[in-house]
Amino acid sequence: MKKILLAAGLTATTIFIPLKSHAATVNATLSASYFEVANNTDPDFSTSSTPHVLVGSTLGPNGFPVAAAPFGVNDVNPVTNELTWWSPALNSHVVATATGTISLPYSSNMFAPNSTGTNNSNFYETAFFTGNFSLAAATTVAFALGSDDDSFIYIDGTLIGQNPGVHAISTVNFSSGLLAAGDHQVEVFYDDRQHVAASLSLDLVSTDVIISVVDTPEPASMLLLGAGLAGLAAARRKRA
Repeated sequence: MKKILLAAGLTATTIFIPLKSHAATVNATLSASYFEVANNTDPDFSTSSTPHVLVGSTLGPNGFPVAAAPFGVNDVNPVTNELTWWSPALNSHVVATATGTISLPYSSNMFAPNSTGTNNSNFYETAFFTGNFSLAAATTVAFALGSDDDSFIYIDGTLIGQNPGVHAISTVNFSSGLLAAGDHQVEVFYDDRQHVAASLSLDLVSTDVIISVVDTPEPASMLLLGAGLAGLAAARRKRA
């Protein structure tokens, strides 16, 4: 709870404005964008190639993971070296299919289209998730990321962990390193490049971290705050 002390004349009034606070393992919401890639049209799908994206590297100018040489993949922007599996604008094989939200902890069969859980052998799916969080003090935040196939997780545009390549589902915990107090952004990129299976899971595992989503005060709270401040100013003028 957030406590604000107001004075109206000589009377002190305490108003509580609630904050939506929760442990880092529940109630986190990320936006989601889904894409599909037609079977047998994209050179990077139905292959075992592994993109080489360096931990600690930053997102490219278009906001996508940057592959380091040797690439081992074909769908790399020749100018920026970005992977283009989530960009219809940069990759003609990619088609946007839907947007929405997901809540953590999240776990889904990521078969196309749009993570319905039904294997559609005509398409592969890729997806992009992003959300914001705020820290009251400098700390580290850890995530559990599981995928089949490639997945990459970024904090403030810097890669902190990945499960690259075509592989069975595997889950790894990744730490952000020390983050300053204030606002931060998490971004997760996912793609399914084989029809054998598809899966993505994501959760916050830093149970000692409290993530607070601070709402804009409701109109009633704003009126009370304004009245209290006006009373305080009048009292000060009277004393002067």
